[in-house]
Amino acid sequence: MILKEFNRNIELHGDRIKCRKGCSACCSQIFRITPADSWIIKDHIKKLSDPEKEILLKKALAYKIHDPCPALGESGECTIYEARPVICRKFGMPIYDYKKPGKIFACELNFADGEEIHDDKLIEEQTKIGIYWDKLKDEFEKHYPGKPLTIAETIISALSEK
Repeated sequence: MILKEFNRNIELHGDRIKCRKGCSACCSQIFRITPADSWIIKDHIKKLSDPEKEILLKKALAYKIHDPCPALGESGECTIYEARPVICRKFGMPIYDYKKPGKIFACELNFADGEEIHDDKLIEEQTKIGIYWDKLKDEFEKHYPGKPLTIAETIISALSEK
């Protein structure tokens, strides 16, 4: 659903969407990820090579607020791209959160602050995504309760588990 919405935005907004490999403008944001996102990342990390795990762990242990994400590679690429959290999959394109109506969020590289975004399907499509994601999170957390973590905390936890 998210990839389909991202592609719809690329088609609609074209070259305005600057998100691509190497763009890491949003990779120094402060946020926590859901237990479901954390579980997916942990599973992915366990499959990495030992050198890749060592690099991630070193960066995660040294991580401080406002540092770039510890999963960010030397060339600005996401080293856990296949397992990246939902917020990382959504950010860049205009984002509507049905729980915070009245505001559309977008990367400042794509749209200037306060700039009007023309998209007749944005609210409808992203409300569907938001409701679906909330249901998935709730169902996951019934079986695997946990607290939101940072990506750094998730990496450390993944590599501390035996």
